[in-house]
Amino acid sequence: MQIFRSKIDWWVLGFLICLTGLLLQLLLTMQAKGTLLQFPVHAAVYVMTMAFVWWPAWNTKYTVDEEYLSIRCLFLTWKIKRSEIQSISKTNNSVASPALSLKRLKVDYLKEGESKFVLVSPRNQQAFCDALNQPLKV
Repeated sequence: MQIFRSKIDWWVLGFLICLTGLLLQLLLTMQAKGTLLQFPVHAAVYVMTMAFVWWPAWNTKYTVDEEYLSIRCLFLTWKIKRSEIQSISKTNNSVASPALSLKRLKVDYLKEGESKFVLVSPRNQQAFCDALNQPLKV
């Protein structure tokens, strides 16, 4: 079994850091003004928001085992049989997907006879394709 973490673009990481800094500033301001204990719901929402925005960076991963490609992002999971994978090609498609970078791979596969695809962004694209025994189409 091989596990591939998602590549994270600099602008995604910058957004996460800036949003976290803003929320921390709000919490520190509340603490300095002495209103943190008066408004615990606000503080809890800020902390939960910080955890939620970092969650994809922590758990977006692609696992290749003997039989399946498993994709995990947030609370969502895709399980694709390796035998159903038709092709893997490079793309910059920005459609919503379990990928934290715009340097993506399009995995075309069949599910119940229907053609589908998912976009992923493993840090090492060639090793990902090698693990799936699929050539990378340019």
